[in-house]
Amino acid sequence: MRFILFSFLAASLVTVGCGGGGGGAQDVSSENRVVEHILSELERLNPQTSTGANETYVEEMIFERLLRINPETMEVNIPWLAEEMPVESADHKTFDFKLRKGVKFADGKELTGHDVIFSLKSLKNPLNNMNGHKRVYVDGIHSCELIDGDPYRIRFTMWKPYFLTIEQAFCDILYILPKHIYDPQGITDKYSWDDIGAIIEAGGNPEDIDSATAAKRAKNPAMQEFATYFMQPELGRDPKYIQGSGPYKLSEWRTNDRIILVRNEHYANKGGSKFGEVHPDQLIYKVISDWTAAVTAIKSQDIDLIGQLQAPYYVKVDTTQQKFLKKTTYPLGSYTLLNWNNKGPFFSDKRVRWAMSHLVDRKTIIDKVQFGLAKPTESPCPPWRKEYNTDLKPIEFNPDRAKQLLAEAGWTDSDGDGVLDKKIDGKLVKFEFTFISNVNEVRKQILLIVAEQMRKVGIKAEVQTLEWAVFLDRLRDHKFDASYGSWQNDPFETDNYQLFHSSQAKNRGSNYPYYNSPEADRLLDAIRAEFDPVKRLAYQKQFQQVLYDDQPTTILWNPENPVVWVDRFDNVSWHKVRPGYIHALWKVRGTAGGGKKQDAASF
Repeated sequence: MRFILFSFLAASLVTVGCGGGGGGAQDVSSENRVVEHILSELERLNPQTSTGANETYVEEMIFERLLRINPETMEVNIPWLAEEMPVESADHKTFDFKLRKGVKFADGKELTGHDVIFSLKSLKNPLNNMNGHKRVYVDGIHSCELIDGDPYRIRFTMWKPYFLTIEQAFCDILYILPKHIYDPQGITDKYSWDDIGAIIEAGGNPEDIDSATAAKRAKNPAMQEFATYFMQPELGRDPKYIQGSGPYKLSEWRTNDRIILVRNEHYANKGGSKFGEVHPDQLIYKVISDWTAAVTAIKSQDIDLIGQLQAPYYVKVDTTQQKFLKKTTYPLGSYTLLNWNNKGPFFSDKRVRWAMSHLVDRKTIIDKVQFGLAKPTESPCPPWRKEYNTDLKPIEFNPDRAKQLLAEAGWTDSDGDGVLDKKIDGKLVKFEFTFISNVNEVRKQILLIVAEQMRKVGIKAEVQTLEWAVFLDRLRDHKFDASYGSWQNDPFETDNYQLFHSSQAKNRGSNYPYYNSPEADRLLDAIRAEFDPVKRLAYQKQFQQVLYDDQPTTILWNPENPVVWVDRFDNVSWHKVRPGYIHALWKVRGTAGGGKKQDAASF
């Protein structure tokens, strides 16, 4: 997925008892598994309907794509389910693939072009209201069909060329699912590519389609039948459905406890690439919803890896005392931001949004709360990428300028009660609003700091923390005043369409602040359609300038990604492709074959 939303939850203390070890270096386990910490229960493991980062990381161990990015060179140049890189037409309208033969799903059935066709057909179904954030990257593809009836040769035909089709569609979004498992009744065979096209291609503006319009345009009832069926929760939780062609398969899911993946005996390393090697017999994702408990667990070796540890806890891990632990940080392309509801009464005026940006003391928060493990930014593009606009001026912490902008926007304290007010539609409205965030003590601390600065200029800001699923629903439905969040970029050129195009505010898309700018839309559309890298780079920088000028969100900083792990593995490396590591490549040290085996039931 182009952008995935991070959740860093912190709730009640969870008892950890995984039978790891005593804590001394001499006691390091040789179990041939990796036990990784996750902070919250996952929603589902269907790569077409899931939304969170942790879901994506687990799904990548189960399902596969046609192509793969090389994490060492950051190039999309590794054929995976494909036998070779696709043949792309000069007009960027067709992509021909030759599939590898002998690739099997976890149940032993061979993967063919019919599964590829099904996977795209199900993903493009616009009546599925859980996949809009992913579908936006394949909407430009009209069809996928066998070439001359050959089940190992397939052709993708575009109705609307897109400059990142290879990267986004074939290397990222389009996981290949088994048709015989997800559509045993052949419902997707009952609707055609033209049936889909009649909805999303009508008038050439798929961005104008919301749920109601899509349902009205749908003529084939099979589309709704499949969408309803495919959105069922069990298709993302039951092991009988969660079977891909990847190195692992789901063995067990214990709610609010752990997810256990075991080796897929039918998996074969694709094309002999070293990135397809598999060493651990099990990958276990252990839910611990409290950071203190998670740190305690890794110190006692009940878990092996904390892949995204928040800064206040990371700095407290002392590897000189716990010599069996290692830690490091690396950039992963994420950025933190405050979303302002641009449709609401408080933040529809960009002068007010600029005032909010001037009331964030980034330096103090980075120094005191982030412990220096972040760098300020004003752009949604990673600073190391060529499209990053270096001309954007740092936004200073300036309460006086904020007060001036608020006054210009009509917010004054007319009744002398210390809170700014303004007449809106003939009614006096107090500048009192609520920040929402997921349950997270660090995020809450940051918001309280921001709220205190706002109080000093006459704004009353409350902070409300919500469970992850509730938080996501509020964002998707725009039922909030302001929110705190973090997005994870892809490792290739940035496409901000998903987050900032006005169309993505509809149909529960990812444009949470409901940003609506004709100029931003024009540039985002131009970026997607431009294949000249020089022209596209100019559009990219212009878009960032427009976004900066409008401040629909306050982009705060690029955090470093802190990670802690038990030093019992060889072949450990870190890179900029999320989540930043491939623990299937890790080798347990000290035993031939990777270590002794242990039944997951004893964990």
